[in-house]
Amino acid sequence: MSQHDGERPTGLGRADRGLRPTELPGAEGYLEAIFVLATEGGSVRAARVADYLGVSPVSVSKSLQRLEKAGIVARRAPAVELTAEGWREAARVVRRHRLVERWLSDGLGLGLVDAHREAERLEHAFSSTVTEALWEKMGRPATCPHGNPIPDLTGSLPPVAPAVPLSLAPAGVVRVDRLYEQLEGLEVMLRWAESHGLVPGHTVEIYRERDRVVVACPGDSSGVEVPEAVASRVLVVETGALDT
Repeated sequence: MSQHDGERPTGLGRADRGLRPTELPGAEGYLEAIFVLATEGGSVRAARVADYLGVSPVSVSKSLQRLEKAGIVARRAPAVELTAEGWREAARVVRRHRLVERWLSDGLGLGLVDAHREAERLEHAFSSTVTEALWEKMGRPATCPHGNPIPDLTGSLPPVAPAVPLSLAPAGVVRVDRLYEQLEGLEVMLRWAESHGLVPGHTVEIYRERDRVVVACPGDSSGVEVPEAVASRVLVVETGALDT
C-alpha cells in the first residue's frame, strides 16, 4: 500500500512479552508517525520518522525491522510503507488520539497545547469500545481540535479543504483550516500559533514583507511576523485578496 508523506521519545523493547505487534511498547508511536507523515505529504523516509519521534536513526531502523517481521511494515527503503493491516492499525491509533483530543478540547475546555499533551498521556487507556462510544457521544466529529481529519476504521480520511501552508498563501484574508500534526509536537511553536489566533476557524489577514509572512486581525494594520516553523505547518483557505 502506498502512502503520501515532533518530538516524542519512544522505542520498541521487550518484544517477547506475547503481545500483538501494535501492543508492543512504542509500536503505536511508530505507526502514528508513519501515518501522519504519509498523509501530510512527502516521502516517508526513516530519517523523517526519527525526526518526528525524536529518536536516533539506529533505533528507527531496528524498530522498523521488527514491525516488518510482524507484518506491519511492507518495506523500509527507500520509503517506509505499511501493509494493509499496518495502515488500518495506524489509522486506529491516530483516530483514538484525535478523538481524545476533541473530547479534551470540547468537553473539558483544554487549549490546543494541553489537549495534545494530555491526549498522549491518556489515549493508551482507551479501548476501542470506549473510543467508539466517545465518537458517538460527541456527535461523530470529523476533525480533531487542530483541524486534522479523523480517519475511519478502514484507514480512510474524510475530505479536507484544498488548503495551502501559510508560508505559500498570497497576501489577503484567509481562514485557518488546520494545523499539521507535525506542529503539535513543537509545543512552543504550537503555543505561539494559538496565542496569535492561528487556530482552526479563525480569520487572519496576510501581509508580505520581502520574504517574511506577517499576519494580523482583519482590518488591523499592525501585525506580527510568523516563524517559519509555524508558517509552513498552518494550512489556510483563501477568503479574499487585499486591494493593495
